[in-house]
Amino acid sequence: MRITLLFLLVAASGIAHADPAKPSVEERLAIWLKKYPQADLNGDGKLTEEEVATFREASKGSEQNDKRSKKKARIEPTFANVSYGEHERNVFDLWVPKADPESPRFPILIFFHGGGFVAGDKSSFKPEPFLEAGIACASANYRFVDGADNLSEVPLKDSAKVLQTIRHRAAEFGIDSGRVALSGGSAGAVISMWIGFSDDMAKPESEDPVERESTRVNCIMPINGPTNLMPDWIVKNIGGAKSVHSSYVKLFGTPAEKAMTPEVEKRIKAMSAWELVSRDDPPALLVYTGALSEPMPLPADTSSGVVIHHPYFGKALKDKLDAAGVENELITDFGRENSTRPLMFLMTHFSMID
Repeated sequence: MRITLLFLLVAASGIAHADPAKPSVEERLAIWLKKYPQADLNGDGKLTEEEVATFREASKGSEQNDKRSKKKARIEPTFANVSYGEHERNVFDLWVPKADPESPRFPILIFFHGGGFVAGDKSSFKPEPFLEAGIACASANYRFVDGADNLSEVPLKDSAKVLQTIRHRAAEFGIDSGRVALSGGSAGAVISMWIGFSDDMAKPESEDPVERESTRVNCIMPINGPTNLMPDWIVKNIGGAKSVHSSYVKLFGTPAEKAMTPEVEKRIKAMSAWELVSRDDPPALLVYTGALSEPMPLPADTSSGVVIHHPYFGKALKDKLDAAGVENELITDFGRENSTRPLMFLMTHFSMID
């Protein structure tokens, strides 16, 4: 297998370690707004650094894939735009390796894209390195948050239903429902950790057979994931602005820098992996493209893209997982020298290698 293909996992997350230097705000934001009006996520006619970071985060993976597609088009899904709900974004693509009559059903990696829960698409994921190793893949969309009708629990519950739908239709897809892993970048990392560290969400008495399926998995592999979403914790331990990220108001119904009501605090903690860790959680490989060498906390003018994807989130979660006795590994400064580790991690926990 070509090692370079494994970089697709991180490329699919839509994340790169951003330059922490502060841009010249007014001129650069004005240029961005003219060139990319769709980056104005709240439609107020003004562009903020946070909106730029979110837009770049969501589009980077697609841009990289567009460049690669000139050399090699993404392999078509075995099952495309499979519906798991009523909304137009309740769809996923699924790839299954070439069937071998002597092989059992295939293990599966389910990937959730990044984009601050307000942007991104399943098309950013490329499955080739995993298919070559005999691992099926799914890449899912989910509903975006809007600060009113769709708050943080909506994309989370959508994503859990992706897992349950795949399990319910495992025989049809040729999938081993007992060998499932989750991954995703940034927002997708939050999703994979939320499902992985939550108690089983199966409803055995439900009339809907999909809801009766388990949400427990063999392992998780979040990429550049913020593990504690409490704003005061982030500012104290990692740094950056009190606003943290422009997605906060759409996720939780209020800006991060404003006084927090008990309801908002409950919602933030319910989404944070930090709050969900327990002894029975699945093994986790925590992958970060950034390095841990920077003095902490970071300056207040550090870009939100650097702050929200900082590997200190992984270090903090690792300490908590270690204390709970949960198997885990932290990779920082992800690059060529450790690029094979994600695939080896999956194959080990799918019992494909010793």
